[in-house]
Amino acid sequence: MSDRHWQRSVLATSALALIGAAAVTGCGGGSASSTPPAGTLGGTSAVTPIPYTSVQLRSALLDKVNGEKPAAAAEAGDYGSLPDVATSKSTMNGVKVTPSKCATASSTGFNSASFTHAPASVVTFRVGRDGVSEVLVSATPDLATSALADSLPAGCEHYSATVDGKTFNYSVRESSLSGIASQARALNVKAAGYAEVDVWSIVYRGAGFVGAITMVGPDASEAGVKQLALESFTHASQALAQP
Repeated sequence: MSDRHWQRSVLATSALALIGAAAVTGCGGGSASSTPPAGTLGGTSAVTPIPYTSVQLRSALLDKVNGEKPAAAAEAGDYGSLPDVATSKSTMNGVKVTPSKCATASSTGFNSASFTHAPASVVTFRVGRDGVSEVLVSATPDLATSALADSLPAGCEHYSATVDGKTFNYSVRESSLSGIASQARALNVKAAGYAEVDVWSIVYRGAGFVGAITMVGPDASEAGVKQLALESFTHASQALAQP
C-alpha cells in the first residue's frame, strides 16, 4: 500500500471517513489547485484581503512529527479543492447517519462553504500505528471565528452511521481548550468496538490563519494531540512572521 493511498484515511473526521480509517482505505493522488491571486479570497469576495497565500502556508507546515517525515508531499491550494479534503468529503456518499442532524457531528470546523476558496495547505504523517494530519488555512477574523465556533449539534454526543448494510456507533465529545494559541477547540470521536478508530482533533486560531491537528489510531490521545497542536501553532507562527 502506497503512502498516498494510506494517507487518505488520516483525514478521517466524518462518519464514513472514520470507517475508512479503521479499514485503512482511500484512493488516488492528485495535484492541488491553483491559489487565488494575492489579496483576494476566491469566491468569498473580490476585495476581501487574505493574510497568507497557500504557498506561504505550505512552508509553515511541520516537517516532522515525532521524528517521522511526511507520508507524502504536502498539498497547497484552495481548501475545498485540495485532493485530500475532496476525498474526505466524498466518503460521505452512501452513508446514512442517525439522527440525520448529526452528519456533521465530527466536523473539524472547516465545513462552511466560506472555506472553499480559502488558501490552505495540508500534510499527513504516519507515526507508529497512528495517522496525523496538519491543516493550515488563511483566515480573516470572521472566518477564524467560524472555525472555532461550537459545531456539535444538540443530541449528537452519540450517533450511528450505516454504510453497505453495516452500522457503526460513535461517541463525540467537544470542548474548549486553553494554553494553545489565542483560542482552541478539541474534538474526540470514537467508534464503539473499534479501538483503532479513536480520533482527536484540535482547531486553533493564530494571527491571520487557523490550524488543525488530527490524530487517528489506537494510540491517539488528548495529551498527544495537545502537544502537536502547540508545536504546530508555534512553528507556523514563527514561519509566517518571517518577511
